Amino acid sequence: MFALVMVTMACMLVACGAQKNDLDTGYALFKKGDCAGAEVYLDSTIAQPDDIMDLAYAYFLKGQCAEKNGDAALAYENFYASKVVTCYAVDEETHVNLNTYGRSEFCERIIPERLAKLESKVGDPAKVEAIMDKVDGILTDRYLQRFQKRLN
Repeated sequence: MFALVMVTMACMLVACGAQKNDLDTGYALFKKGDCAGAEVYLDSTIAQPDDIMDLAYAYFLKGQCAEKNGDAALAYENFYASKVVTCYAVDEETHVNLNTYGRSEFCERIIPERLAKLESKVGDPAKVEAIMDKVDGILTDRYLQRFQKRLN
């Protein structure tokens, strides 16, 4: 009887570990080159992220897809959102570890370099500024909505 219970529990643990969230599914489709298929899962992650870095990574993958498809403005929008969220996570990190250093690299060097390359492709500096304002507004609204839900 004990052996049966242990086998059942082991199977349940394996099943739990095999479950994928939307970000995992979106990433798998992205790796296969299916950005159109990945977008649904990345948007779902953005709408309801499991944690802040899931949000940042979903935006980052969407930026890569947009860049791959030649849409510089959309790529800039998503990379900028990823940068804002990643930098926020780094600033709010209470326990500094190797992940913090990796995130700092994305916040301070990797994403800003991509944004700089995309600026010339987006063209007009006013358009770049409008994209940044749009993203800041979306992220602020999303934050305020979550804050208000906690108050109620």
